[in-house]
Amino acid sequence: MTPTPGADRLTLALRAVRRQFPVLVLLSCLLNLLLLVTNIYMLQVYDRVLSSGSLDTLIWLTLIAVFAIVIYGVLEHARRKTLARTASWLDDQLSAPMLQQAMESRLAGRSGRAGTRDVGDLRRFYAGDAVLAFLDAPWSVVFLAFIWLLHPALGVFATVGALALLGLALANDALTRNRQMQLAQMAKAQQDNANRFVDAGETIGPLGMAQGVFGTWGRAQSTLNAEQQTLSDRTTTILSIARSLRQGLQIGILAAGAYLVLNGQTTAGAMIAASIVMGRALAPIERATGAWRAFVAARAARANLTDLFAEAARSDAPRVMLPRPQGRLSFENVIYAPPGSSVPVLHGISFALEPGQNCAVLGPSGSGKSTLCRLAVGAWRPTRGHVRLDGADVFDWSPEDLGPHIGYLPQQVELLPGTVAQNIARFREIDSNAVVRAAKIAGVHELILALPNGYETEISLHSHRISLGQRQRLALARAIYGDPAFVVLDEPNSNLDQVGDRALIETLAALKRSGTTVLIVTHQASVLKCADMILAMHDGTVAGFGPRDQLLQPVRHVPTMAVRRAGSAAVQPDAGLPENVTAGE
Repeated sequence: MTPTPGADRLTLALRAVRRQFPVLVLLSCLLNLLLLVTNIYMLQVYDRVLSSGSLDTLIWLTLIAVFAIVIYGVLEHARRKTLARTASWLDDQLSAPMLQQAMESRLAGRSGRAGTRDVGDLRRFYAGDAVLAFLDAPWSVVFLAFIWLLHPALGVFATVGALALLGLALANDALTRNRQMQLAQMAKAQQDNANRFVDAGETIGPLGMAQGVFGTWGRAQSTLNAEQQTLSDRTTTILSIARSLRQGLQIGILAAGAYLVLNGQTTAGAMIAASIVMGRALAPIERATGAWRAFVAARAARANLTDLFAEAARSDAPRVMLPRPQGRLSFENVIYAPPGSSVPVLHGISFALEPGQNCAVLGPSGSGKSTLCRLAVGAWRPTRGHVRLDGADVFDWSPEDLGPHIGYLPQQVELLPGTVAQNIARFREIDSNAVVRAAKIAGVHELILALPNGYETEISLHSHRISLGQRQRLALARAIYGDPAFVVLDEPNSNLDQVGDRALIETLAALKRSGTTVLIVTHQASVLKCADMILAMHDGTVAGFGPRDQLLQPVRHVPTMAVRRAGSAAVQPDAGLPENVTAGE
């Protein structure tokens, strides 16, 4: 079963898992009945074979018992194999969609708690002994009924013991449930922080921050470990009491059975059988007490994943397949405030680009240029207003449908683990001609061929060979792969040398010839020469928008402060265009 778009993937996956339970219940029924074989065999040997001295009876009873044990082994193997494969299938169905939805939730500003650990908790629950304990627990009633048939007094003794163990299991739940869920969230947060610190090693190490950063993290981890140890000690205490109580009950039922035998109220076989059967009756209850931690973890994981996939079910509703856009971009009174903040970063942004136009975005640091880029490609959703591509809101498109038609080079370049070709092809099916064409347009074909394995070079293995500028140029090839209709470049030359700058200019010229709409954040005059339009931003608003020559014409006649207001920090005239326009993020 593969969950379909628009469906709650978690619900579908767990529904498919539940379809395995009738088989598991049937297997559990047969297995628990077969567990009585050894008890019945012992009862018959004590009460019939030894009293009659019949060797034939002993042989036939032994053969039947051995056959039943063989069947038990086969069925137990089938039950465990079914659970293991079901758990593995569940992991396959949820892991990749969970990562995708977690990414989309983060982009949308939703702080979900679900992670890969939650899928792992579900898998461990279904693959481990926890499910078996809960499947076998109802059979404790059958075993207790068997003891009642042997003698009511033994039945009363075993029932009271079972209720005492059940009370300990409920006490364990009451004392640990909420705290265990809280500690699980704290542990996840600690792991996330650890990953961030490791990724920031190039900053932490040179600045001498390691002792302070990891000391703070270590103290928080020690506190968490102490809390987890306290909780574990509490659970261990209850489990120890349960095990001791179970052993005491075994001795007690033997003593009670011996008393009944001495008084002629039952047989020695019944006494031994009652002791063994009570062990069978109490084992699932004791195992359920130990498995409760896995059950609580799985329940918390399911709650986290339910919240995550419920949002996916709402956002994955079937949509009409829109045609390839021509590249007409418009912002309509767009306001954007970060999640959890009431202060907008962008205020009423409105402008429009026609297909094939190249628009340079200028502005000082903090003016909202990168935010504008993220909104333009649909990475972030406006708080108010609309971002439209060919008249359709970018969120009316499915990301998988819109993605091939747009290109995006963010300010922080991320190349993903995989080959160079896979990164350029956006991890879709590789079209070799399209990959090489994009690389040549971006001017990185020769650079790629110089890598250890060319286009098959693994980024994760040889990342130390790839400089920041080379990464930026590879990301540029990825942005223009597949001849997109609309391309957004956020400071694409921030790490480029002169060769890279020339390659970028040639790329922009190629995009103009192909009729691609380009939105580019830059501070280089050479890039401005390629622009048709200029959008100047200041404090999250549009300070100026219009044709390049018209918007820059006043530069020769106005003082620097007026130019700053239009989004430039410093301008030097050169052949009618600014030589250097500084506009940091």
